[in-house]
Amino acid sequence: MTSKFSKTILGLIIISVGFWTYCTDNYENHALALRNNTLDSIQLVRHYSGSIQVRTIMIASGEYGKFYETSSELWLTPSIELEKICDSLVITGLKDSIPFRIMFSSDKTNNYCKTPFGSNTTWDTEIIVNEEPKFIGKTLEKYYIHIFDINSSCISTNK
Repeated sequence: MTSKFSKTILGLIIISVGFWTYCTDNYENHALALRNNTLDSIQLVRHYSGSIQVRTIMIASGEYGKFYETSSELWLTPSIELEKICDSLVITGLKDSIPFRIMFSSDKTNNYCKTPFGSNTTWDTEIIVNEEPKFIGKTLEKYYIHIFDINSSCISTNK
């Protein structure tokens, strides 16, 4: 009886360790970003809703710059999230050595052919998956980076 009891306990321990080893904690993160498809660096200024503070980032040519990150489980779409987190985006730079200033808001767009605030606007999505081991099991983090492209062909300049 003792031998059978010991084997049962040992079996339960092995099954438990196996179960916990394959347990995975999943996390999902989202980010909004602009990709600079112009020939020069651009500056992005994000105006916060209800605040006088702004966030400014520089984005090199051919790169994207993240300007908002969240791990919220209530993520909807990039356009809806953008409208929730800022009043406007202002982008400045040079196109053919001529300065430009693009302004996006939920109800107005200046000097660009489309808006990131639009419900039918196309955002590219880059997915990065990081897997980290932990004491028992692993942690799986998925980063969804939603990217709006800034292309020279869509920029209007005031000459």
